[in-house]
Order: sequence, then C-alpha cells, then structure tokens
Amino acid sequence: MTASNGTLRVLVTVGSDHHPFDRLVRAVDKWVETGVDVALVTQHGTARPPEHGEAYSYMPHEELMARMGTTDLLVTQGGPMGIIESRRLGIIPIVMPRLKAEGEVVDDHQVDLCRHLNERGDVWLVEEADQVASVLDRALANPAALRIDPIEPGLHVRESVDHFAAAVASLPTGRRWFRRRS
Repeated sequence: MTASNGTLRVLVTVGSDHHPFDRLVRAVDKWVETGVDVALVTQHGTARPPEHGEAYSYMPHEELMARMGTTDLLVTQGGPMGIIESRRLGIIPIVMPRLKAEGEVVDDHQVDLCRHLNERGDVWLVEEADQVASVLDRALANPAALRIDPIEPGLHVRESVDHFAAAVASLPTGRRWFRRRS
C-alpha cells in the first residue's frame, strides 16, 4: 500500500457536494506542515486547493475508487457514500462531518450518522479541525488498525433499504419539497 519510497499514502476526499469544505482541507494541510512524511492526495471539490501534496477538484469515480483501494489512510467528509465505499474496500475511514453552521452542507445529518458509526467502530470520527492532527498521528502510528476485511457487495442491503424506508416514512407529509418548473 505504501508509496514506492516507503512513505505512507494519505487520501483526503470531500466528496462531490457543491458546498466548500475548507475546514477539512485546511486541517489536513496544517497537519502536513508539522513535517509528517506522507504522500498526500486531496480531492478538494469547491474548497481552496491545499498547499501540500497532489490536489484535484474532482476525480472520475473509477479513479477515486482506485486511489481509495491503494491508500494507507483515508480521510473523508461524513457523507454515507464515501463511508460505504471505503468500508466495501476494507478501509475504516477517518471522517469529519460537514456542518450547516459552517456553510458546508444544508443540514447536520452527517453529524448524527458519523457519531452513530463511530460508536459502532465503523469510522474514526473527528468533529473539530483541531482534532485532525492527533487522530491522523494515531492512524499513522498504526495504519493496520484502519483495515478490515472488504465487504461483499450486497451484504446488509435489506437492512439498509429498510432503514432508509423508515427514514423516508418519517418525513413530513403534505409539504411540497420541490417546485415544478412551468
């Protein structure tokens, strides 16, 4: 998994949401400035590009999955797809949920999801930017702690569909969510 020179690979991805996630990108940049020897790749979306490592606004899905599959440490926003895809590849991701108060997302749904998954041991949660360095240092000291057996596609699908259906059923009714175009 490590780079050809023995350096650990770190991949940061903010996903594809149009809201900038500078808080995560800046926190990882600050960590790299401490002198850690890593090969950093950041998919930063609409956030300002990082000052260190390779930077990409967006990557084709296949390329992102290939990079995820060869990284030692994965840091991602707290959206469900990035978490699901990393777990499917055998990676426990380090996650930072986007926050509504910071203009990073429309609501705080990622916070509850990430807290729940952290309690189960499915992710390593970082809620504050000043926690990023200590969590990454801990992960760097033992990257194997963030590896699991890859998850077979389709495993737990019924449970996930039922959970999603229950969440949708709990949404308010009688309210028009989207306006039709004339």
